[in-house]
Amino acid sequence: MNNWLHLGRRFFESLTDRGPNPGAEVWLLGLLNGAEAELYRRMSAVDRSHAVRSATCPGLVDDAQRVAAALHDVGKTEAGLGIVARVGATVVGAVSPGLLTGRWALYRDHPRRGAEMLRAAGSAELTVVWAAEHHRGPAQSSLAPDVVAALSAAD
Repeated sequence: MNNWLHLGRRFFESLTDRGPNPGAEVWLLGLLNGAEAELYRRMSAVDRSHAVRSATCPGLVDDAQRVAAALHDVGKTEAGLGIVARVGATVVGAVSPGLLTGRWALYRDHPRRGAEMLRAAGSAELTVVWAAEHHRGPAQSSLAPDVVAALSAAD
């Protein structure tokens, strides 16, 4: 999906999202190790909803892909930005990334930071790599094309 279209859809979903379905959240937590579950719980309600929706995508073939799909945005927790500031960081970063400092810069660096957090949490390599690479195009990913396609569709 076009990245700007994806971001626009996520923005409008975020405006009304009140958090994940409790039953689905319990299911997802059952797939995570203890440290991953702690990282997941630190995510905002909106991000946890996105994590659950991503993990339940029918194109994912196994629990390893479900966990990778769920936790790919965990690095956003370090920035602590709300919806409007995230939009600002995304737009400014696309136009002039060198202008971003502080929490805006942390937000734009969430793929790398999330991968570090997940590696420290003992996550599977697929989860770590997808967190690091989820903003790259399929041709720039180190993952197999079919795995990238499934995880991208889940996002």
